[in-house]
Amino acid sequence: MRETKYFYRGDLPHYLPNDRPYFLTFRLAGSLPADEQQLGLLLLKRKFVEYDRLLDTMKSGPHWLREDRIAAIVKEAIHHRDGKDYELHAYTIMSNHVHMVITLNGKQPLDRVLQQLKSFTAVACNKVLHRRGDFWLHEGYDHVIRKGRFGYVIAYVLNNPVKAGMCKHWREYPHTYLNTNLPGFE
Repeated sequence: MRETKYFYRGDLPHYLPNDRPYFLTFRLAGSLPADEQQLGLLLLKRKFVEYDRLLDTMKSGPHWLREDRIAAIVKEAIHHRDGKDYELHAYTIMSNHVHMVITLNGKQPLDRVLQQLKSFTAVACNKVLHRRGDFWLHEGYDHVIRKGRFGYVIAYVLNNPVKAGMCKHWREYPHTYLNTNLPGFE
């Protein structure tokens, strides 16, 4: 099968082949200070770990995803698209951001799949929270996983709540998922 390539530029450049696994991070609007230019520079300089550490340790801003009913809406929407828009490998829903590992099915580009997921969950979550306005930040972080790095990225996603001090083992955290059909994972 010929690789489909798609490129767009928002605040960050996005190269989106349709046949490779992705590591995705998207966060709640207002979850980090307004100095988006500085955050964008961290990502452009490939300092994602620093960016993620900021998200994990941020005390201010919304943390709606720590509410079970809000996390449940996001989980259901993520699983609903599995097998339709993408193959879901893993995710972790933190209090103010989500990490996912997926491989697109090739029918739609990544930005469209994420826009649909985020739009649906924003409307549903805002309704439960009795609020209006932006729920997710318009742009997230997407990264094509290089060959040989898939297991590392899966471990990174699953261990995010461990690293943030929320549990001792990722299986104890209620908002993680691992596709148990992945080779090498139990």
